[in-house]
Amino acid sequence: MGTLETLRNKAGVFVTVILGLALLAFVLGDLLGSGQSIFNRGEMEVGRVDGVAYDYTEYQAAVDRQLKMRQALSGQGQTEQMQSQIREMVWRTFLQKEVLGRECERLGLAVTDDELSNLVLGNDPMPVVKQVFTNPETQEFDRERMLNFLQNLDNVTPEQREYWYELERGIADEQLMQKYTNLVSKGLWVTTNQAEQLQKLQQNQADVAYIVTRYASEPDSLFSVTDTEAKAYYERHKESYRRDERRDIAYVTFTVRPQDEDRDVAMQAMQKDAVEFATTENPTVYVTQLGDEPYAGRWYAKEDLPTEIAEWAFSAQDGEVSPIVYDNEAFKMARLIRHRSLPDSANARHILFSADKYPGERAQQMADSVAELIRKGADFKALAEQYSDDPGSKSKGGDLDWFAQGRMVKPFNDACFEGKKGEIQVIASNFGVHIIEVLGQKGGTPRVDLAILVHNIVPGKHTYQQVFNEASSFASLVHTERPGWFASLSSAKEKAYADKMIKDFDSLANERTLMVQAGDDLEQSQTDIRGLENSREVVRWAFGAKPGDVSSVFELGDTFVVALLKDIKASDGVYADWTAVQKELIDAVLRDKKAAAIEAKLKDASAGASSMDAVASKVGEGVKHANAVNYDSYSFGSDGYEPALVGVASQLTKGQLVGPIRGNQGVYMVQAEEVTANTNARPSDIKQSRDEFSRRASYEAYSALEQMSKVEDRRGKFF
Repeated sequence: MGTLETLRNKAGVFVTVILGLALLAFVLGDLLGSGQSIFNRGEMEVGRVDGVAYDYTEYQAAVDRQLKMRQALSGQGQTEQMQSQIREMVWRTFLQKEVLGRECERLGLAVTDDELSNLVLGNDPMPVVKQVFTNPETQEFDRERMLNFLQNLDNVTPEQREYWYELERGIADEQLMQKYTNLVSKGLWVTTNQAEQLQKLQQNQADVAYIVTRYASEPDSLFSVTDTEAKAYYERHKESYRRDERRDIAYVTFTVRPQDEDRDVAMQAMQKDAVEFATTENPTVYVTQLGDEPYAGRWYAKEDLPTEIAEWAFSAQDGEVSPIVYDNEAFKMARLIRHRSLPDSANARHILFSADKYPGERAQQMADSVAELIRKGADFKALAEQYSDDPGSKSKGGDLDWFAQGRMVKPFNDACFEGKKGEIQVIASNFGVHIIEVLGQKGGTPRVDLAILVHNIVPGKHTYQQVFNEASSFASLVHTERPGWFASLSSAKEKAYADKMIKDFDSLANERTLMVQAGDDLEQSQTDIRGLENSREVVRWAFGAKPGDVSSVFELGDTFVVALLKDIKASDGVYADWTAVQKELIDAVLRDKKAAAIEAKLKDASAGASSMDAVASKVGEGVKHANAVNYDSYSFGSDGYEPALVGVASQLTKGQLVGPIRGNQGVYMVQAEEVTANTNARPSDIKQSRDEFSRRASYEAYSALEQMSKVEDRRGKFF
């Protein structure tokens, strides 16, 4: 009976423990599985600034408003580029509101309603207001048009009204930024003493002899770097490691290339069209509508054409068709439209009436009027300098100098190479309307005008499926089930799993003769990985994966990709975790240790030495030379960018030997051979220096505020 009671008591405890664990699992499961849990509360944030969150719903609503407004005003459809620009603009607006708004509130800076009204309605409105209300005929600001719009603001379309309110908000934000940067710039100053000191630093230039012992000359095996040393270096140079979280991936590609059956399909299509192409009345329209390349509308020289077509074209008669030829993954067939001899180069001058400046028929009317003046004897050069909208030739009286056949857009090219010397022509192009005078023509080469029917050999559905199956097979074979959640609590087991997956990925790729490529230091916001077309989805995958995860198959244009996440380089949102930059830290500490060892050798070698040759002979380095080194020099001799060496060398006196000096390439010893006056020294100009500070304040002041803030951009999870 006592035994039975004991079992009952123990069973009760056991059942209680089991129920407790089950309840805990249920609660944890609910918290971990629900999008509304306390653990996932931040999942819908697109970003934060110093703890202030920006919700996805709010952000996307702002983006949608801007897109709708932009589309209504432009009449154009939404493009990926437009969406990307709008998303960035909305994000920057949020950043400025939080970063600059907080600082301006602290300083008591604001833009009042009266100020905003003056910026819009005052005697000199903001440039953006003038641009919106520019008269298209006169190209001048139309105040009456603006006032009429504002008086009828309740009657315009919702998109126009919202655009105006957005414009006002933008003007207010810009004015607030201007107030802040003005405040900062007023606190920046250059004293007379500073200007004189700068001039003194610039007054000399030196021809120097130097030696350098490269860091690479010291074997890595002679030095070791501990974690303590790496961490200490990180703390001393922490500002150099400002970066968001980054990720490293490995990937293999499977490129879709045409197979024999795809070649047969293209050949059959060409043979089917060949008869009709030979007899059609409009071969130029035919190739544009039914071929894979439009009619080029150009005069071909022999060297411009595929060999077989070139051999045929210059012995054929107008209207004849060529045999079908294979060229650059395509089948081609040509029909000769006409042939003639044309100059190889031409010299012309022109006056451009831009389509942007003169909309509608205005450009044509202006060109016709000015051309008539020229035909009656007016000075072409003077009129070009007065009217032409081509900044490249305007100051030269419209003269374009000599240019080769085919360099200009077709209408312009034809006018210059088919027109007669001295003839005044008026022609339209996509730039506007031109008045052209041919000044000269050189050479003469037989050329042909061809309609070329092209059928590209492209991969078909079967070929795509075949390559996709290869990629899927690779992804399936390399994949190994990740350890359960309990095992994942052990960082050692997680790392072992990731290491095994990386090894297996490389091994299978090697077995299938696939090249494993690296995508290192990926940032969450980047849109492309070098070498991969439209690879944003790969980046998004990488930032949702764990080390060792293998992706499904991505289709990127004509390439299928399978990726593996190798490493997560963590960050607190401002600074990279020291483990994320550990290799960089080890390299930096290693270089410092090498520099110290080299410095010791150079100090011993230079003790009591008076010439560079003496030091060089002791350390076994050759003497090099850098001439005319001054304070503003960018490079130092043949060693390139070495600012420390430039700074020291430009201040030496003749014969002075200094060093060791740590540079980018190695450790240096320097001796001045000749010192002369720097004839290129900038004169002391206090006003110019002060103006430069003011210009820098206009963009560096806000940048500094942003840098001092903790900005977490999480948009990459959503876009």
